[in-house]
Amino acid sequence: MKRTLAALALIIALVPVTAMSQSSIVSQIAGDKAASESLYFSLSFGLNVSYLNGSAVNGRTGGFNTGLSATIRLTDRLSLAPEITLFSRKGISKIPLGTTGDPALDPYFADPEQAELALDYFDLPVIVKYRLGRFHVGAGPFVALLGSATERFRAVLESGETMRFSRDVKAGYKPRDYGLVFEGSWTVAKPRRGMGLVFHFRYQAGLTDVLKDPAAPRPVRNSVFQVSMSFPFVR
Repeated sequence: MKRTLAALALIIALVPVTAMSQSSIVSQIAGDKAASESLYFSLSFGLNVSYLNGSAVNGRTGGFNTGLSATIRLTDRLSLAPEITLFSRKGISKIPLGTTGDPALDPYFADPEQAELALDYFDLPVIVKYRLGRFHVGAGPFVALLGSATERFRAVLESGETMRFSRDVKAGYKPRDYGLVFEGSWTVAKPRRGMGLVFHFRYQAGLTDVLKDPAAPRPVRNSVFQVSMSFPFVR
């Protein structure tokens, strides 16, 4: 809970910096034509809560997501939003250790409550959105490219010291994931004069088995809930 609150505080603190920086970036790269009601860019920051559907382990884990999106207005109510999520943490917690390779260390890291699998992806969703006043609902496909896969274990000793052990397990996971995204969003502040604020609530359902050599009786798929804020730039 403390980590979640700290993460939210950090995201909120980034709002003014983000609004100013994206105004400069959009103006320099794309010009005024890419900062209109018909076409504009947004920067987003948020949190993921994820688990692996189909896994024998049922723990959830959290992480950040951050990216850039474009909004292309098709009609007065319909728009298309391709996105690039540069970093999206997925995975699961409460994973079993197996072994560290050193029998003397194994007992320290045996508690699954202190263990997680972190899967870091580069996401490419394309969402079709329908406007209902200040609210939008949308859905679309996504492709995700796996950047890293790491098992992490933590142990707190009686002395108060913390021990950590991690291992790279990327070789055991498929390099790509595919699926569907469902979203609801609320425009808190309409984008005017280079600043705006939109809250997004999203569910991402993976459709492929993420394991290269499946050992589970059914497919293991990413399942991710996302809460994020985006800052659109419109002149």
